[in-house]
Amino acid sequence: MKKSSVRISHLPSGIRVISDSMPHVRSVAVGIWIRCGSAYETAETNGISHFMEHMLFKGTRKRNAREIAQSLESVGGHLNASTGKELSIYTAVALGEYLPLSVDVLSDLITQPRFARREIELEKNVILSEINHAREDPEEMAIDYLYQNIFYNHSLGYFIYGTPENVIRFSRQDLRRHLQHLYTNDRIVFAAAGQVQHATFVDLVQRAFPGMPAVSSQPAEFPPPQQSRLHFQLQQPSLQQAHISLGARTFGYNDERKYALVLLEMLLGSGMSSRLFQNIREKYGFAYSVYSFIDLMSSVGVLGCYMGCDAQKVDQSMELLGKELKKLSKQSIRTEELERVKSQARGNILLGLESSGRRMHRIAETEIQQGKHLSITELVHRVEKVTPGDLTELAREFLNEDKMIRVNISPLLYS
Repeated sequence: MKKSSVRISHLPSGIRVISDSMPHVRSVAVGIWIRCGSAYETAETNGISHFMEHMLFKGTRKRNAREIAQSLESVGGHLNASTGKELSIYTAVALGEYLPLSVDVLSDLITQPRFARREIELEKNVILSEINHAREDPEEMAIDYLYQNIFYNHSLGYFIYGTPENVIRFSRQDLRRHLQHLYTNDRIVFAAAGQVQHATFVDLVQRAFPGMPAVSSQPAEFPPPQQSRLHFQLQQPSLQQAHISLGARTFGYNDERKYALVLLEMLLGSGMSSRLFQNIREKYGFAYSVYSFIDLMSSVGVLGCYMGCDAQKVDQSMELLGKELKKLSKQSIRTEELERVKSQARGNILLGLESSGRRMHRIAETEIQQGKHLSITELVHRVEKVTPGDLTELAREFLNEDKMIRVNISPLLYS
């Protein structure tokens, strides 16, 4: 078996450094992954993790906002960031020779932010516009409301953008407090994939992080969600289409059944060859968009599907969707169909080996969520050994239409 190219070091500071060398590529993808997101917020602080993401690009003690933007673009690279339920991620992609610059810029963002009061007030307007834009996107809102109802009265159900009231109220002190409590060494994974030598990368990271708080004052775990609300409807007369999402709470990232769950989701609604696409969109033309999705977090997950259809065809569309869900739980999955999605999964895994960005994402997510790294051979083996019975069992547990949460945003209300 080929020796894994993934190497991991635990720095004395508590930061985990992980790399995956790809000698045949010229690029390097670098990322700082932090266990910080809307799940670690309260009702009063909801939205501050996303606000933090914005503000870290607005200036540090070393660089102003323009210099941050130009730092990697001037050498053909780029910066990016995202905030999720559990993770805040800051990434850079550049030619391998600019690894030191990439590490320097990313570490600069989170170790030396200025949080200038004028920039805070200006960025509030940007985020308020972002919230308004999201609220005008019924597809995005259908998914957001689905999470809110699956994780009812729990921080996992919070909108990542937060509320306008919170955003308006956030101060420089709030940002500094959030940085001190959650941007700590024990919650950080620094990852790189591509043209990278591990020892060099470790040395760069060690020199880039002086003085960061070592241990968070906030626990990495939060109380598990206990309840959910079955249905949510929102009437928007201005809409021409209905936007429907269904979902169920599942197990989390570390459950060994995740390989079967991924295949079940692919079979259900991932891509044009999936059952939902072929039997609802292609065969009947009721839905202009239909797909499924899976989101595995540290302790829980979500398996769901979305459908955008004519407002007059909601009942017929839901009937077709219900039939597909029942088929998966009541009828044995054909061997050739399972082999098709296994082949699709293998292709996704192997194609990911060619991208420094995807390899960085894979090793960083595995390290911060699980800490147990599988070789590609082992990963493919876990996929290969999934049986039709494994998928049927999961379908019975999670694709029961009577137990799934349903969100409907449309010009009409339905019983």
